[in-house]
Amino acid sequence: MQHLTWQRLGLLGLASLVLSWLVTAAMERSGATPLAVPWSFDAVCVAAGVLALWWGWHVRQYLKGKRPTLEGVKAARIAVYAQACAYVGVIIAGACGGYALGLVESWSHGPRREVAITALIAAGCALVMMVAGLIAEHWCRHTDDGEADEGKRKAPDASPA
Repeated sequence: MQHLTWQRLGLLGLASLVLSWLVTAAMERSGATPLAVPWSFDAVCVAAGVLALWWGWHVRQYLKGKRPTLEGVKAARIAVYAQACAYVGVIIAGACGGYALGLVESWSHGPRREVAITALIAAGCALVMMVAGLIAEHWCRHTDDGEADEGKRKAPDASPA
């Protein structure tokens, strides 16, 4: 399993932001009415982030030897969940940010401003989920992981003895 990188997350977030901004601007020009992002969306993002942190903490304790009852397969699944939270969080943050950016032109219109604000709040909650996923994924890293050290190992010396 590859660890998360800022470059990959940044690229996904930027692509999501641009695509969402273009779609929102096109819909705005066509006369479509933008819909507010529901508060339940924010709650789900924050809850997913809290779960990632909670379970990631359990894996951290397992790796330190303080929670020997946790199964290795479950720890690996938690690491994958943490990565998924980070990826989904950055994509949603970009999409909601692009949605709000597409509505900036009509900021003076009260109802559209409220829709943009709900999109910005949703983007913030998605960023919380992303950061929680990053932290939990970091906690799930095993220092003796063979995959992480493969690139650092030197090839055995082939000189005759």
